[in-house]
Amino acid sequence: MKNILKLVASCTFIACLSLYSDMGTVPVNAKEPIRVGSQGAKTIEDAIEKANEGDTIIIPKGEYKEQISVETDGLTIVGEDGAVLEGSKITPTSSDDSMIYVCASDVTIENLEIRGFTLNKPSGSVAPKGICVDEGSQNVTIKDCEIHDMGCKYSKKSDDYNAHGILVDGSLKEPTKNITITNCEVYGLRLGNSEAVVVNGNVEEFEISNNKVHDCDNIGIDAIGFEKSTKDDRDRARAGKIFNNVVYNISSKENVTYDDACADGIYVDGGKDIDIYDNYVENCDLGIEIATEHKGVVVEDIRVNNNTVVNGGLAGISIGGYDAKKTGAAKNCVITNNTIYNTKGACFLVQFACDSSNKFQKNLLIAENKADAYEEACKDKSRGNDVSDNLSNQEFKGAKAVKAEFGSADRESGTATIISYSDLSGYGSAKTVVKNK
Repeated sequence: MKNILKLVASCTFIACLSLYSDMGTVPVNAKEPIRVGSQGAKTIEDAIEKANEGDTIIIPKGEYKEQISVETDGLTIVGEDGAVLEGSKITPTSSDDSMIYVCASDVTIENLEIRGFTLNKPSGSVAPKGICVDEGSQNVTIKDCEIHDMGCKYSKKSDDYNAHGILVDGSLKEPTKNITITNCEVYGLRLGNSEAVVVNGNVEEFEISNNKVHDCDNIGIDAIGFEKSTKDDRDRARAGKIFNNVVYNISSKENVTYDDACADGIYVDGGKDIDIYDNYVENCDLGIEIATEHKGVVVEDIRVNNNTVVNGGLAGISIGGYDAKKTGAAKNCVITNNTIYNTKGACFLVQFACDSSNKFQKNLLIAENKADAYEEACKDKSRGNDVSDNLSNQEFKGAKAVKAEFGSADRESGTATIISYSDLSGYGSAKTVVKNK
């Protein structure tokens, strides 16, 4: 009898593991999940109210016309394939402008589609968000989510439009820590003055990885500092990693809050101690920008390595604030082993950055059509950086001229093919395919 009981218990345990593996996340010390539509939980919000710390909520396939708020620690919310939060019939308000709001710790949001949540007129207080992680939250993971076709519906030219796909916010009261945004797709967003995926303010130890961000009318991925205070060094995204993302078709050209096309694929605006590596960026107004828009402060300790930038806008990679009198400088920013192709503007643009701690080395620059390989936009305020040991098809101080031209790009693999008549070994990104002639 004891052996039979052991066998039954073992089979039950294996069956439970099989159930959780089909859903995605397997919680530690897994309890029976709460399934929306049963167990007295008619809606997602019902399930959240019913849940306790450590619970998993399963959202079956279907459309859910509701906003959800997660303020209980330790919850895992997993959508089955085809689970959609449909926001097209929901009006965002100043007190409730997120489809998913998280103000809690040890929370996972997984495999949900969010769409249609739109602001139909200018507003100084309402900014639609797909997912908002609010100040003080810790150990939050957003994974395998699809956020698209939402944001602002422009009715007239105005600066009062803002929206986000994913916003992680931190206040000076307490940091938001250990945030992971991974394997999500964010696209088709009308953002006004804002960003598709952003960590803003007192946010530390974050990871933005393996995402696809595309076809948005403002910045793709952003790490921001000093919007709340330029006098408190805590008010900046820091100690983070942005890697293995694919970002493309990012432009503010049709955005009514802008007069020109100047949206970044990846942007660090006043952040500190951030690694940006192994990303593929294509067809953005600026590929990767390291700067600060606030006077009297610096963007610092940013490492940009092994990225592939295939561009056609103002710059492939840019460093420093756009105006030496109005913005801040860059220090200790190291840009190495990137492959940058551009057809107008510059491959590498130096703005308000004039410190020898800034290094631009081992990069491969291919400038074609009207593009320059290298540009200093702020005269003396763009000089003094360590620009050395690069390769370029246009010679400039800090780069050896090579005979090379752009061949093709492959977004799926994140590679750029360069046709070369010279040895390019040791320069550019690891995903550069060199075809020697």
